Formats: sequence, C-alpha cells, structure tokens
Amino acid sequence: MSINLNSWPLRWTLFVTLCLQSFAGLCAPTFYGEDFIRFGASWEEGGERWQELAGATPGPAEAKPYMKQLEALELRDGPYADGLAEPLAALGRYYRRQGGYQEAVNLYRRAMHVVRINDGLYSERQIPLLRELLVSYREAGDLKSLDQRYDYFFRLYGGGQPPFTELRLRAAREYFRWQREALRRDVGKNSRRLLDLINANEELLLGLQQDVEVDYLWRREMAFSQLKNLYLLLQRHSPLLQESQVLTTSQYMGAKPAVAELEEQRMNSLLRSAPAKGADLLKQLMSAARMRGPAEHASVELALGDWYLWCGSKQRSSEAYAAVVAELQGAGESGLLEQWLGTPVELPDNGVFWVPQLIGVDEGPVVRASYDVSSRGRLSQLQTTLISGSEDTSLNSFRRKLSAVLFRPRWVNGEPEAVTGLQRDYQILN
Repeated sequence: MSINLNSWPLRWTLFVTLCLQSFAGLCAPTFYGEDFIRFGASWEEGGERWQELAGATPGPAEAKPYMKQLEALELRDGPYADGLAEPLAALGRYYRRQGGYQEAVNLYRRAMHVVRINDGLYSERQIPLLRELLVSYREAGDLKSLDQRYDYFFRLYGGGQPPFTELRLRAAREYFRWQREALRRDVGKNSRRLLDLINANEELLLGLQQDVEVDYLWRREMAFSQLKNLYLLLQRHSPLLQESQVLTTSQYMGAKPAVAELEEQRMNSLLRSAPAKGADLLKQLMSAARMRGPAEHASVELALGDWYLWCGSKQRSSEAYAAVVAELQGAGESGLLEQWLGTPVELPDNGVFWVPQLIGVDEGPVVRASYDVSSRGRLSQLQTTLISGSEDTSLNSFRRKLSAVLFRPRWVNGEPEAVTGLQRDYQILN
C-alpha cells in the first residue's frame, strides 16, 4: 500500500509533529524578550498604555482643600453622599503622586464604593476611578491586587460579550494583554490562566465573526492576540507527542478525575493543535486582509511566515516570506519590503515574551554583539562587549541565549540571504 505524502491530513500531521519535537527540546529557540531585548526596543504588548493613564489626570498640588470638602459633605449628606466621589478621587491622585499608594488605594476604593451605592454595581462612572486604582497597584508593584482588579475590570466592560462596542473591545484587548503579562510575571494560577485566556479569546473571535458591523482592525487585533497566546502556550508547556489518556467507562461512572488531570488533558490537546490553530487564524484573517490592500495582506502573510519558522517549518515559512516579497514588489511598496525583510529580525517580533522593568527596578546592563545570520535564520560568529553596567555581568549566559535566537532572515531578489558582520546593542533585563 502506498502512502500519499502530499495528502492534506498527513502533511499537517507531519508539520505538527515536527513543531512539537522542536519544542520538546531538539532545537527550541530562545524566547526573545524574556531575558534581553534590542536596546531601545518596545512593543504595545508590554502595556505602555498604563503610563499614559498615569499621567492623564494630574493630581492636586495640596490635599487640604479636598479634605475640608470631604468633611463638609459627610457632615451634611452622610458617608455615602454622591458628591463624595470627586474629592475622594482627587485625594487619591494626590497621594499617588506623592508615593502614598496605600492611602491612594483606600481613597479610590471608597470612591468606587460610593458610586456603586448611588448608581449601581456596574455604573460606568466608576471606570475612571477603577483605571486610576489599577495604575496605583501597578506603580506600587502590588501585582496580586492588580490581577484581582483586572478581573472586575473585564466584567465591568462586558466580559468580552456583545454588543461589541469600541469601549468593550478596547477593554478586552487590555485585559488579554494583562493576562499575558501576569503569565510572564508568574502571578499565580498559570496553567488555568492560560487555558481560560485562550478560551476567552476564542469565544470573542467567534462572536466577532458573527457581527458584520465590527471593523476589520478589531478582528485583526483579536486574531493576533490569540496568536500570542499560542506562542505562550508553546513556551510554557512541554508538549507530549503521545495521545492523551482516554477516560474509561468505569472512570466516568466512578470518581471524577482531579481538576489538575483534566487541565493537563486540555493542555495536551491544545498543544497538539497549536501549530495548526495559529496558521488557521492567520489564513482566515488573510481573506479579509486582502480587501484592505496589498500592504495589509502582506503583513498577515509575514506573521504567518514568522509562525511557521518558529514552529520549525522552514519550507512553509519560506513560501510565506516569498509571497510577501512578491506582493510588496508588485504593489511598489519597496519601503515596507526593506523594513520587514531587508535585515534579519529577532523572533518573535511582537513582544509576547517581553517582561518590562517594574518601577524602581534598575535598568539592566547593555551589551554590544557582533555576529552573522544565515539564510536559515541562525546566528554564528558571535562576539560580545559590555557597554554599560556592572563588570560582574555574566556574558556567558547572554551569549548562549543570543546564539539560540531565531531570526527572520534577510530576503534579496526573492531569496533568503545570509548577512555577515551585524552589530547590535542589547539590554539584559533584570
């Protein structure tokens, strides 16, 4: 009996198996962004938006006028007077700017309580107060409380359910970003968190597919969000190549399996399907991206090439990159072509493994690295020099990890090309 190696199911089975073997340790790449980044690099995935929120509403120069206003309102209208929310919030901003985070947190929470009593549990008037409370927790480094409040934040904005307003979708995006950050920072319940995140993101994507009024950009945003979740899945869990355990009739009739066992089965199932899921996400998005012009279509194709390369399918990644080259050349987009494929790029180029420094944590040392990158995206001939930071910095670990970084190779005239003598500065993250 002959075997058709070109059959679709068999080709995908081979692709998934190769991907899982790669992440089982045969040639797993460094998770770029986890331990170091190119000096000055940043991504939206890191959550810079909270810094904008921190400076959006300046605090008062002094606290006394608001304290007097609070006392007068409480004496006249009682401890739950509707007018208390504003001076409480102003005092919260004052203490936060002074570094008095516990005082600020107490004031914001009281202001929110007042609003809920007067307006109801899910009053939108508490949203700016909640945002300032989130900033306070982050600035104080209280990630556990920040995590708990983000769950309430997500529910307050509809929990990813329709109607899909701009406000609700922005909140869902922010919530998903926080969940990934919490995973990167190991803020508890990691396996369950990742499973819940993937399920919530998938449910939202299905809802968006059924709503023709939602702009394409939000479909793109949530598809790329799910792709990042799958990157994290492959990073944080060792895939098992064997079939998952099948529950017998006696097991179903008897005691239920432990929660941990069920989670492990769900995780193994996701791991086996992750490479195909990621590719399918981008292929489905590409059909809509085509209507937005060649540059947008090529950007999704580029992400597909990166995903294939990350999963160990070099042939498929080359086909995707070649399609990007052809599309951008045909559209006269030479600038984009040079930006995306004119020089080797560390992968993944989306910040999914990046852990930005918390407030009060010193910037890490900077290292200058010189190296070559092959046409297959692998580094060689590495030399390093410490540019700034402590002389005690261990460069051996950095060199080992940088050597394992996977690069999107340079493409010239429709073909991948090796590059020699690259010089880049990297910041080691504390």
